[in-house]
Amino acid sequence: MNAETTQETIVLDARQRRILLGRRLMRWLYYLLTALIVMLFLFPWLWVFSLGFKTRSEILSPTIVWIWKPTLVNFYEVLIAKGYWRLIINSLIVAVSTVTLCIVIGVPTAYAFSRFPIPGKESWFYMILTFRMAPAVVLALPLYILFARAKLLGTYFAPILAHCTFTLPFVIWLMRSFFDDIPKEIDAAAMTDGYSRAGAFFHAILPLVKSGIVAVALFSIIFSWNEFLYGLILTSDATRPVASQIPSLIRPHGTLWGEVCALATTASLPVAFLIFALQRQLVRGLSFGAVKG
Repeated sequence: MNAETTQETIVLDARQRRILLGRRLMRWLYYLLTALIVMLFLFPWLWVFSLGFKTRSEILSPTIVWIWKPTLVNFYEVLIAKGYWRLIINSLIVAVSTVTLCIVIGVPTAYAFSRFPIPGKESWFYMILTFRMAPAVVLALPLYILFARAKLLGTYFAPILAHCTFTLPFVIWLMRSFFDDIPKEIDAAAMTDGYSRAGAFFHAILPLVKSGIVAVALFSIIFSWNEFLYGLILTSDATRPVASQIPSLIRPHGTLWGEVCALATTASLPVAFLIFALQRQLVRGLSFGAVKG
């Protein structure tokens, strides 16, 4: 009997070892697959990043130069010599101002669409949403004429207000879905405790959608930061954002690829750092309301 028990124990131990080995193998395969997917998505950015540290002859070489001595000439030329570091400041001013304005206006508007019985509410909501779906070139000429008459061309106000045309509908649309996922009983309970409708909104509802606001703000910053057309036609050299200035590096004798890649790499870093710093809030915001009891 003892021999049989010992044999069964050995068989069970061998089976457990095989199970543990299989789990470890699957875990390593999962890590490897994740690393390959990450590298696949990061490869274009890494390629642009590497070109910023190459000389023009290395970039235009018929064969790919895999090993080279990194140089900062491209970064110096585009940021210091040409003074394009100011464009990063311009983009920050435009993007932050646009997002702040859209959050201040869009979040209460989305709450109103979610809670109040507005006549023709759905028609108004989808009319606002059409501004987000409209191509930027459709509004470019009317906005140019409007801002020219208002003497706003060449100022920061022109791109900020223009970016609101596609950022504000996005904020309203997404924030309304967040507010819809919050039971209306919470508003009623807050007002029963003595809060007004505005007090219930600020003290009871906004804390619950904080992650959603962060996610919406991050996407809005990315939209504004990457916008090209409005920044090109509505601004001057002193107020032009970085995305709209890259074509100036295309010259008759050829494109300055090293400087283009250096400027593109520098322009992508602020948004990348912001996303990494707020990634937890971003994930919570994107998963907001995904699980309902």
